[in-house]
Amino acid sequence: MASVEEKPMVAPEAEPDHDAKKRPTWMGTLARFGVPTALAGGYYFLLQPEWIGTVGIFIVSLIASFFKFFWGFIQKVFKRVGEQIEERWVEATADWIVGKIERGLWFLASNYKGKYYRHLIYKYRTYRTEGLKTKGPFTLDLEKVFVPLHITPEAVSRIPADMVPKGRAHKKSLQIWDFLANTDQPAYRSVAIIAAPGAGKTTLLEHLTLIYAKNAQRRFHPRAPKLIPLLFYLRDIRDIITSDNPPNLDDLFTQQIQQLSTDASNPLTPPKGWFDKKLRGKKCLVMLDGLDEVADEAQRKKVSTWADAQMARYPEARFILTSRPFGYRSAPVERVGATLEVQSFSLKEVEQFIRNWYLQNEALRQARKEDEGVRARARKQATDLIASIKNSPPLAAMALNPLMLTMIATVHDNRGALPGRRVELYAEICDVLLGRRQEAKGLEVILTPAQKQSVLQVLALALMQKRVRSFGMAEGSALIQNQLQRVPGADLGPESFLKHIRDVSGLLVERERDTFEFAHLSFQEYLAAAEIQTTHQASLLNEHIVDAWWAETIRLYAAQSDTTELIRAALKNQTLVSMTLAYDCLEEGLSADPEVQQQLVDTFEKGLESDNADLARFAAEVKLARRIKRLLRMDDDTEIDMGYVSCAEYQLFLDDTREAGQVFKPDHWPENRFAAGMANKPVTGVMPEEAAAFCQWLTLGVSHDTLSAPPEGACAGQTRDGKQREWSTKDPDGPDS
Repeated sequence: MASVEEKPMVAPEAEPDHDAKKRPTWMGTLARFGVPTALAGGYYFLLQPEWIGTVGIFIVSLIASFFKFFWGFIQKVFKRVGEQIEERWVEATADWIVGKIERGLWFLASNYKGKYYRHLIYKYRTYRTEGLKTKGPFTLDLEKVFVPLHITPEAVSRIPADMVPKGRAHKKSLQIWDFLANTDQPAYRSVAIIAAPGAGKTTLLEHLTLIYAKNAQRRFHPRAPKLIPLLFYLRDIRDIITSDNPPNLDDLFTQQIQQLSTDASNPLTPPKGWFDKKLRGKKCLVMLDGLDEVADEAQRKKVSTWADAQMARYPEARFILTSRPFGYRSAPVERVGATLEVQSFSLKEVEQFIRNWYLQNEALRQARKEDEGVRARARKQATDLIASIKNSPPLAAMALNPLMLTMIATVHDNRGALPGRRVELYAEICDVLLGRRQEAKGLEVILTPAQKQSVLQVLALALMQKRVRSFGMAEGSALIQNQLQRVPGADLGPESFLKHIRDVSGLLVERERDTFEFAHLSFQEYLAAAEIQTTHQASLLNEHIVDAWWAETIRLYAAQSDTTELIRAALKNQTLVSMTLAYDCLEEGLSADPEVQQQLVDTFEKGLESDNADLARFAAEVKLARRIKRLLRMDDDTEIDMGYVSCAEYQLFLDDTREAGQVFKPDHWPENRFAAGMANKPVTGVMPEEAAAFCQWLTLGVSHDTLSAPPEGACAGQTRDGKQREWSTKDPDGPDS
């Protein structure tokens, strides 16, 4: 027998290509597909008298040859595409089947567990927005709307209580799944999540419960442990767990779950000791929501003591407790190993929530699946709202709070657009807040939104006159007592009223124990403006035309009233604040005398072109201050202005930097000042490095210590906030300079 020569094995990547000679080149392919035949035939017929026919046959042969070649190529491409599609579909189908099998086994592993999980899914699958507006026709899917919250470890004393963040930079943060998956750190076995009102603490726990009930935790973290979720609202169980003989977690769970059973033939009552066994076996996630909602401080401390005892009784279980800052500071839990702060939304997360929100609403509105038509309509509505938020700094600040963002989205969805003027939006939001949650929480409707607002307007104006945001319960009660007595049907006292607004509407928040304030300063300013209009106290605003503390109240009043007297007051007291406000009143006001309008314009235009350096600088500062107020927010770190920088504004930069020995004068300026008549014209001839220097100067240098000494910190808060400024320094009549 002939022997067979054995060849050594070679790694796939190094194996010689024995078939290389067999592979056809493109020339070989053409040869096989008849090109030689066409050429030979063509040559033969050229020797014949009928040479025209010869040319025709030659062309037809070539076309046929190339068609045959490309047809073979297309067949190979489609074959390869089909193989890849088949492979991917097989993989996706296999993953889907395995997931269903795992989930089925998860439910079948315990008959009771399956029933319990189905109950959790039914209870927590919807996004709960009760009270934000009169109930609409849609109930949104929590999973499809939810935007993951970012959390970072932080000392309780450093966690702010502001409902609307005050421009704090985002820290490097994680999601709750990162802490649950970290089994190496005992400190993360029991954590307290602390955040301001409306930050999404309760929604976060409900989302956790839903995901665990669906056994979908690995979608959020590959090492997320399998845990049985148990969510308690402390406001509902506070009396039970602070009684003389409070139940432990096992007994409490049994009591609570029995009350939830709606089907007598299939009760949710667990087998005896079932939950106790799970608690002791590292298999449970216990969530205690809303320590701060236990209003009585003595009772709150008892709740904390009970929670601490359960953590000691079940050291292998995982615990999450949530609270506002003031609630946890007054009643901390000893065995909590780490306190975590919920970060406010970033602008990117605001946009994600809005897009999720509208996609859900539009799909439900059209009773369709999420097809391209639904997505296009949702995208259009979301884009409109996002643009409105970016164009309004106060609105952008409020939108970082999930509750406030939900409220803004609700107003926008119900109206089809946000109100064109800011004052109308605040009116709409106040109406939403003051009319919310009564039905959802089973609370008696004691006063109409208009009646509640009439009382809060008195409080807001008094706080503005005192130049404060915060007030104590006794002080607030005294301020509203007379107005509350004037409201028909108001059977509750001032303290009860303030607590009702705090607990039901959220328009008032309790930053610390017995220390209240409006959820955002804008609401205090809006309500004060409304009270001034209602009681005809416009003279009060005329007196404060130079006071930056009253600036937004004046603007909001102007949007509802004639502004003639306000502009006259500004012209009599020309400061950076008053003149900036005068122009705002001219733009935003309801009406103004034409003669007064022209007087303001003439004063400003003459100031920009004045030979008096101080007067010219003052007018340019007014112009720049108004521009800064209108910056368009692009992201968390960048604000942009869409208009050209004027020569007068650039002059401020030149004057300041020249004192430091730097010269950034445009080449075509004859002197160190723009030419006459060019104050309002766009600056041109600016080199890229000069434009960059201008932006840096504006970002870091323009504040009350750079502008000409406005009274009482007129520009404070407008700049020097660490944000990157972007300005147009293009030549409007030519290419980029």
